Amino acid sequence: MSFTLRQWHTDTGEPEPEPSVRHTPVVHREPHGPWTFEIRSDIPLSPIDCGRIIAFIVSPEGSGEDSDNSTADAAVRASAELTEALGTGRSLDDYLEEDASLLIRTDFGDDDAWRVVAALSMAPGVGEDAEFVATLTCIDNPENDGLSIDALLDKIGDRPTYYAFLADTVTLTEPEHPILAVDTGPEETGHERGRTVRVLPSEMAAIENNLSIANMDFAEFADAAGPDGVFRGFI
Repeated sequence: MSFTLRQWHTDTGEPEPEPSVRHTPVVHREPHGPWTFEIRSDIPLSPIDCGRIIAFIVSPEGSGEDSDNSTADAAVRASAELTEALGTGRSLDDYLEEDASLLIRTDFGDDDAWRVVAALSMAPGVGEDAEFVATLTCIDNPENDGLSIDALLDKIGDRPTYYAFLADTVTLTEPEHPILAVDTGPEETGHERGRTVRVLPSEMAAIENNLSIANMDFAEFADAAGPDGVFRGFI
């Protein structure tokens, strides 16, 4: 599998792809200022998802400046920030006492798919939802490989982690990349501890923003899921 973001100055033309990505399909190209950005991926991605990834990589401030190097520099910085945001090596135990929205990787078969899922989950929305972003703390550590819901609940215990998101095998292998959301709050406060719903990465801002400030209950999102158990937004 391969997922690669390329960029070049539009006026000078596309450089020859490196051998490692030469045969990876081009799924999206998009201009930003003087630069052209390209996504190559073996992973199916919709045009909307590709646009959201580029919006995540390219900061709005950088893409709007006149300097020829500003957009490219912003892209390099944002790409590095994404790599740091993936949470490689973080210990889950270190974050269970914090008021954080956790995205925990539990499948380690495809690093590119994980990067795509994380980028899409933290990318801004589109249209009137462009101002909303899921503020996630990613946990990428093989010690969580195959982490079950029961094991997660045992690990959390009575600590104040009232929900969590898992990037499991289904998330990383299915085309829509549905993330597994888990209600981990105490039953005595009205939570249905262990209840789950899958959420599209494009809807992560909606569920994370509302759960993080207790503006909505977990059950409201779970009840609004489709027949396949995936929340695709309120209709």
